[in-house]
Amino acid sequence: MAAFERDGVTINYSTWGDQSTPPVLLLHAFGADHRMWLPLAGALSRAFFVVAPDLRGHGLSSAPEDPAAYRIEVLAGDVAALLDHLGLDLCALAGSGFGGMIALQFAVTWPGRLAGLVVSDSAPAAASDRYDEPFRERERRLLAAEEVVRTYGTAGLGRREAASIADPFLAGGVRQRYASLNTAGYLGCAQARREHPGLVPALSEKVTCPVLLCVGADDAAQAGTRVMSEELPGARVLTFKNTGHGVPIYRPGSFGDALLRFFRDIEEGNPTGGHRTV
Repeated sequence: MAAFERDGVTINYSTWGDQSTPPVLLLHAFGADHRMWLPLAGALSRAFFVVAPDLRGHGLSSAPEDPAAYRIEVLAGDVAALLDHLGLDLCALAGSGFGGMIALQFAVTWPGRLAGLVVSDSAPAAASDRYDEPFRERERRLLAAEEVVRTYGTAGLGRREAASIADPFLAGGVRQRYASLNTAGYLGCAQARREHPGLVPALSEKVTCPVLLCVGADDAAQAGTRVMSEELPGARVLTFKNTGHGVPIYRPGSFGDALLRFFRDIEEGNPTGGHRTV
């Protein structure tokens, strides 16, 4: 991995492919890191220069103690700084979950630096009167998990999650994964996500590039994608059958194919809208 520093915070990132090809930046989900994209990076790098950072508070990047250091606007600024560090003026940007919220913020703040935007399993805000009960219930579960981490740390949350898994090997993996998370980073990003005022009014005003929205048909957070599609009526919307929250994780091949097709359509000037189930 390579790294750069912004305002005393070190941001680590990985790259694949030839830097002379069109750049694609990938922003991982909450609690993950750049390795989330490993199943996709090889295929994408045959046509694109792929960049995947560890968001601050995740992976090998710095994890400041100050919760204000994790505001969505700050993390979007990290993305802009990464582009500057790499000498890139324009990119296609894809984000999953929490990474999707950051990608949306980037699109609103720096619309002129985007050739295309992909948002998967995400929402423009954690709360809205336009969301349904399944979305709100998921938010309540996330808040409960945040309280566990605040009291017992990420390892405590891992023990709680593992308790319901019968297979000892899988349970051990869950405990290990949560124990590896940085507690300050987890809480800072959770608070930033929860308190983010949202981007709904700005989406239709600021986002001018082609947009791809992806969501699992069984995802409790589908309402977030519905709201985004209402604000961005020209977006391409893909619903993935038999898939829950985390399309890039559970359907990496199909998600990668969707990205390649979308990016190629942008390059070739083909239509980029429409709704489809895959």
